[in-house]
Amino acid sequence: QPIRLTRFYNVGTRFIGAGAKPKIGRQTFHGLPFTIGGNRDRCFIGFPVKKAKPVVISLHRSARRVIFAHALLESKIHEGEPIGRVIANYVFRYHRQSEIRVPIRERFETCIVPTAWGQWPFLSMPDQKNFMQARYHGEWANAGNRMTEASEGMACDYYLWAWDNPHPDRVIESVTIEPADRKFIIAAITL
Repeated sequence: QPIRLTRFYNVGTRFIGAGAKPKIGRQTFHGLPFTIGGNRDRCFIGFPVKKAKPVVISLHRSARRVIFAHALLESKIHEGEPIGRVIANYVFRYHRQSEIRVPIRERFETCIVPTAWGQWPFLSMPDQKNFMQARYHGEWANAGNRMTEASEGMACDYYLWAWDNPHPDRVIESVTIEPADRKFIIAAITL
């Protein structure tokens, strides 16, 4: 069940970079529905490096999982920073004020897009599925790929991270996004 985030959208595709053309509107990733803003000028919840304030998204629903389509837009790993830097905290609040705080870490729950080969995050999925190589046709230069038979899906625009709710029978009142000091976006949330 996609969550409407229209009132929280504060940035568009230019926030990602000049000429960026990510998938927006209604999308299906791995068979799950996601609703991303349809206006290229305001289609994401964006968190710039500085002055980013927390965003509180009301849910008022119970769910087994809360799935985020998000992407990290800058990284310092190639400058020597270790993996695991906290990009944000997602704070899930239940009825009667109890909460669960989940750190969103680089190379674990999210990653930079586009992602270099072999640098995929450990705990999230790319927005594209794995796929079969064409077996009997294609360019000669791709003959080696055809022998592998399958290719791993890559993130074209987003990574999908699913939070498993330890109390699926309880109503989740809200999720608060507390950004740290890295530029990232949340494109969609699905229950």
